Amino acid sequence: MYHVLATGLTSTVLYLLSYFFYRNRFYSLQFHRKLWNSILAVVFILTASAGLFLALQVNYKWNIPVTKTILKWHVESGIGLAFAGIFHFIWHFTYYMDFFRRQKSESSAEEFEARSREGDLAINLFIVGFVSSSVQLLFMKEIMNITGGYELITGIFLCSWLLGSAAGARVAPASQLTSLRKINLFFTTGPLISLFLMMLLSRLFMKTGETPSFLAGAAFTFLVLLPFCMISGFTFIKLIAAAQGSVNFIPGRSFSIETIGGITAGIVVSLLSSGILNTYQTLLAIITLGISYTLLTFYIRGKTGRFVIRILMLLIVSALIIFSPDIIFRQLLLRGIRVTATQDTPYGNITEGLYQGEVSTFYDQKLLTFSNDAIESEEDIHYALLQNDKPEDILLISGSTESRIKEIKKYSPKRIVFVERDPALAKIETGIIEGENAGLTVENDDAFRYITKTNRKFDAIIMLLSPPSSLLLNRFYTLEFFQAVKKAMNSDGVFSCAPGINPNYFNREAVLFYSSIFNGLKKAFRNVIPIAGNKIYFIASDQELSSSICMLAAERNIVNSYVGPDYLSDDLIKAKSDEITALIDSSVRLNRTAMPVACFYYQAFNLTKNIGEKIPALVLLLLLFVISLTLIRGKSALMYFSASALAGYEIIMLLVLQLTAGNMYQLTGLIIAGLMAGLAIGSGICIRFPDKLSMGIKVLILIVFYIMIAVSTQIILGITSRFLIISVLILSGFVPAIITGNIFRELTRPPMGRKDTSIVYSSDLAGSAIGFIVFSGIAVPLTGIIPSLFILPVLILTGFVFLIFSTRRRI
Repeated sequence: MYHVLATGLTSTVLYLLSYFFYRNRFYSLQFHRKLWNSILAVVFILTASAGLFLALQVNYKWNIPVTKTILKWHVESGIGLAFAGIFHFIWHFTYYMDFFRRQKSESSAEEFEARSREGDLAINLFIVGFVSSSVQLLFMKEIMNITGGYELITGIFLCSWLLGSAAGARVAPASQLTSLRKINLFFTTGPLISLFLMMLLSRLFMKTGETPSFLAGAAFTFLVLLPFCMISGFTFIKLIAAAQGSVNFIPGRSFSIETIGGITAGIVVSLLSSGILNTYQTLLAIITLGISYTLLTFYIRGKTGRFVIRILMLLIVSALIIFSPDIIFRQLLLRGIRVTATQDTPYGNITEGLYQGEVSTFYDQKLLTFSNDAIESEEDIHYALLQNDKPEDILLISGSTESRIKEIKKYSPKRIVFVERDPALAKIETGIIEGENAGLTVENDDAFRYITKTNRKFDAIIMLLSPPSSLLLNRFYTLEFFQAVKKAMNSDGVFSCAPGINPNYFNREAVLFYSSIFNGLKKAFRNVIPIAGNKIYFIASDQELSSSICMLAAERNIVNSYVGPDYLSDDLIKAKSDEITALIDSSVRLNRTAMPVACFYYQAFNLTKNIGEKIPALVLLLLLFVISLTLIRGKSALMYFSASALAGYEIIMLLVLQLTAGNMYQLTGLIIAGLMAGLAIGSGICIRFPDKLSMGIKVLILIVFYIMIAVSTQIILGITSRFLIISVLILSGFVPAIITGNIFRELTRPPMGRKDTSIVYSSDLAGSAIGFIVFSGIAVPLTGIIPSLFILPVLILTGFVFLIFSTRRRI
């Protein structure tokens, strides 16, 4: 199937956005022409190359393995080329028509209006930081839900956000758009463009309840974020340019004010997201307030007009709070589902709907429960419980509860403990409220923390969490977790988990992924067997295990619809189990908390599911890296590498928080707020330390600090006090953030031109973008926490070397 309408419509929207930016003087006519000529050239080369390969195969019968992939990209790129070509032809036609017309330019007298007073600009910068960070946090939550939420796609989100902002910052100095009223109007209405694109592209390309491939998710993320991010970076640089007439102007102070706005946004959004307002309520309310600021500050002068605007905005915000628009947006995102209810909790989004009359529940855009799920519910429960003669105490970790507990009750257990972090999700199903079922206890706690702290002993522990697609989920498939599970079980207890789907054919990536988890289970338990159902189940125990599921069901008198002799055969189950066991590679590294290799292997395995997208995805990652390097100019290299190191350090801090204090969403905001506060102080406040230190000493402090953290990581991971570990992490993020922020202050200290400040700011954003991708998606999963920490001082030293060479060249 080819996406004729979807690809054509996407090309049309992108061209119109580019034309909008040109017409409003975000960039010049020459840049607009170069941009679309380059796009046409790239698409033409792709289309022509694909056509050449196909011709060679047809005419000369060459066996080219990637023919199907080439055919797909040949057609898709051809569609894009056709639509882009039509618009480019129309644009050139108007170019010749306007050839002799004089172009109006804004007079220098109104270059930066009377509103460019220092106090007004400080408020303006704060508003820009507040709105930008609020939109970032809310869009991140939604886009992560749509695209899967794993670290690599999170890195793509942050990379797209920062690179888009960097692009806006780079084109700003040469832009003819200087009217602050227009700039602020574009900025405060910009989120609506990205919101429209998110709804449009999700309906065109995304399938309801399914996680898109990495390449599709990356393209979706970049296209949605590009318009607002570019406007955001553009606005910040233009406000700095407007402030340059101030006597006390320091670019670092402007950065500090914007960062304070970002910190405030983080606190406000975290508070509102704790169950007070839903995502789209908060987003639209913030956009409304931003637009009202622009209108009241730059457009409406009369008292009556200002009063009317305030009343109107108050009514709009009140309507958003009373009549939540979220159900409308969920309906747009979930095609084919009639959404009946939706709510956001501090942990995720729960949406209920009807599909052909059947009730379905979606959690973070993924199908969680549905009617008649007998096969999955029986496999989840009986493969494990049939291994135990009389399971009395059973622990169920997450999963769809109503149908699973129905299956568990066939064994007449005395006690069932259900652990689910989200209280709203635990109560969403009928009968799964504590006290309504005899012997059922609901624990709203992080499963890792509960397992390590509980004094109870269980006969069976069944874990129904999602595969280790992220560092957060990876914790539950580590050797350390398996060892904690064993301590929480009786001597004949049984543990079951399902790391992923049954691929039927195990390629090398699948072998690496499943082996890293199987080897950890094997080290913790005496016996481990795989059972292949719709998912690959690993059953572990110190007692003897059997793959003769049908025989066990008959012996225990357990009657099922699917897991039993009516549908299954013990011979086939055993044969498949033996086949998987033979494929397991015992030499593969164990998955551990400090070495989360399963997360990396899972992403590699995921890329092989769409073989035609593997190479384009790798090319995309390489292209992002190359683009970020092109933003480095001379001494800004130090800013690039120090920002990259700080971004990587932030990722590592958040992972350490999860490993020590559990899945603490609210505390994550505190860690990030502490880091941003350090950046604000370092860049905006004149402090004797480190302001009086030379650049070499600042670099040395960062290098020594990161090395000390790497050396003491094992001690930090051993801290059991929640208050102490949180305090240590906040303080450890605050220190390097101050130094990094002060480096920005030093590199942008007057006398500096607008372009130099833009280059340093762009390098800061680009370095952070690459840091998030490299450390979250590659370095930490592949090498572990401690080796990744040792990479940080290398990055700092690299940036300092670039700084020395650039300084010598100038001399």
